[in-house]
Amino acid sequence: MKPRQLWFAVAFCAAAVLWNSAANSQTKDEKKPGGDKPGATIGGTKPATTAPPAAAKPGDKPAAGGDDMAKMMETWKKNAAPGEFHAKLNPLVGKWTFVTKARMGPDQPWEESPGKAEYKWGLGNRALYHEVKANPSEKDAMMGGPFEGFGITGYDNMTKKYYNVWTDNMGTGVMNSTGTVDSSGKTFTYSSAEGYICPMTGEKHTPKSILKILGDDKVVFEMYDKSPDGKEYMTLEVTYTRQK
Repeated sequence: MKPRQLWFAVAFCAAAVLWNSAANSQTKDEKKPGGDKPGATIGGTKPATTAPPAAAKPGDKPAAGGDDMAKMMETWKKNAAPGEFHAKLNPLVGKWTFVTKARMGPDQPWEESPGKAEYKWGLGNRALYHEVKANPSEKDAMMGGPFEGFGITGYDNMTKKYYNVWTDNMGTGVMNSTGTVDSSGKTFTYSSAEGYICPMTGEKHTPKSILKILGDDKVVFEMYDKSPDGKEYMTLEVTYTRQK
């Protein structure tokens, strides 16, 4: 069963349980033989007397009924729908070529490598899939092959933040980041509290990243880290150009 179908099945079952519970409560006595007759017995035994319902207390919430469930489902539908903040990612959709500049420290030389990338929508325009394949650089050759990476970017209507999940073949971990967009709707800034652990040094890094949409055909991604003295420096720059 697909996730969306599963959620609606759960919601439907919850509504059915509430409805059946209320129906059974109202008709329980009616279904018993002689339920309406004073002194009626079942198998020679008088039915147990039903206690009157407890009085409502201040602050008690009304039991969920049909109207409440309909409102909950409408709220769910609204909060689960892609909107204007998802649409701000539309300029990224398509196929790109790129040049990557990377360095291990502020005093280290830049290493460059070209590659190709593609952004495409999934889950009904809720999540943007990002697939990258880079040509081998000297560093990639030492790792045994070209660079490959995969990410998912989206906007969470509940937290009011963008998110990015990234993994690649330079390690076995996953980096989760959350971010915001500026008033222009073109610059996205992400931070990662959990960060990632470098497979080379075993050290934890919590980078900041910035994605800049500079037009219909150009995007620049920057990543910043901190040196041992605590100063921030750019460790990665990727310049994307749309394929024609």
